[in-house]
Amino acid sequence: MKITKVEFEKLFGFFDYSIDFHEDITIIHGPNGCGKTTMLKIIDAVFNKRTDVLKATCIQSVKFYFSDNTNLKIEQKHAYLDSKVKNSAGIIYLVYTITSAGQEKFIDSFNQTEFVDIFNKFLRGYRPLPFLDRVGPDSWHDRRNGVNLTSEEVFVHYGDMIFERYGRELFAGVIPDEVQEILDKIDVRLINADRLNVQKRIENRYGEDKLQIERRVSIIASEVAKKINEAIQVFAQLSQAKDRTFPLRVINETSPMTVDEIKNKMIELEIKRKELIDTGLLEEEKDGIEIHQLVNAITENNRQTLSLYATDTEEKLDALSVLSSSINQFRKIIDQSFINKKIVFNKDQGFYFVTTYSNTKIPPHKLSSGEQHELVMFYDLIFRTSDKTLILIDEPELSLHIKWQLSYVDELLDIINITGFSAVLATHSPQIIHDKWNLTVSLSE
Repeated sequence: MKITKVEFEKLFGFFDYSIDFHEDITIIHGPNGCGKTTMLKIIDAVFNKRTDVLKATCIQSVKFYFSDNTNLKIEQKHAYLDSKVKNSAGIIYLVYTITSAGQEKFIDSFNQTEFVDIFNKFLRGYRPLPFLDRVGPDSWHDRRNGVNLTSEEVFVHYGDMIFERYGRELFAGVIPDEVQEILDKIDVRLINADRLNVQKRIENRYGEDKLQIERRVSIIASEVAKKINEAIQVFAQLSQAKDRTFPLRVINETSPMTVDEIKNKMIELEIKRKELIDTGLLEEEKDGIEIHQLVNAITENNRQTLSLYATDTEEKLDALSVLSSSINQFRKIIDQSFINKKIVFNKDQGFYFVTTYSNTKIPPHKLSSGEQHELVMFYDLIFRTSDKTLILIDEPELSLHIKWQLSYVDELLDIINITGFSAVLATHSPQIIHDKWNLTVSLSE
């Protein structure tokens, strides 16, 4: 199932948009401030069930149309502690409408009485949240931001957290099962503009927060190392199982390959083995036999044994071929783009770079900003997608050379042809669009 259209109503309290999605790539463009980035964040928040983000965004509703003719509309609603008092403290909650086979189902479980009871329960606490201290009858010190707040201000800022603690599933952003069933059919991933750093908020037992910042390229290098080691482990387990039963299977072999078939298969397997060595999935053997020596040694006398050996070896190497294919695709794009550098893979570091003029080793975090942007984006596109994935990319042109921008969509289409995901780009760059204006949606219209 794929998204075919998204409608945004009163984005920022003003803009109404209807975005028809293309089959593979949809390119959204328009002037600054018209909501391109915000729309991507809304889509990401919906499908990754970040109701806090959706509630914090100024929008009246968002409606999704799917390829199976199902529609899902999500609306913001406001609830106030005292509906009779102007500017009374309140929260935003979400209601859902599902349309399928011509039937509408409206889901709204909000209860005003429970809502007021939960807030009163919160007011009776001395430290209702780890970073809030009561400093007066109607005053709280927010250690997270270093300010004093009234009860109503606390309620406005931290209403969702209060409900999560005191109201549990009633108001804590729990998504109805029928809605979750729809959202789980599409894997949405956002590659945002600030993609080079990852911030992790660490909260200690006393409530003070610390931010830990990591370079994304270092993280993905570690992820590649983990993938390589996991694939090697599968290969080793399969090899052990094959080797243990090999003697008996040789004896029972009833339809071995011909001598010529074995020779051709051995040459084919040697090529595959070298590819796997090049991608860091196999280590080069120091005392290996030259392939021509092995081929010349194949005779009618050893045909039965070597036929099974070739079959086993092919199955073992196939256990590594999926990851090897992804690594080769990744390397092809990177090596074509990067000047005077080539990428090297291994099981310890994942990958690093060497200069082609001096063979100097360069760790990923030492690359230029543009090179890191390229690495991060194409890693996500190649290693973290499937045919049910929708990738959202905000400003793909950031830090990229004009030449890279001109080839970006073509490279993206090449990956899509293999993986089958779809993508939505939000861009200011005519170079990114290049000759693909048929894939664009203009917000200025």
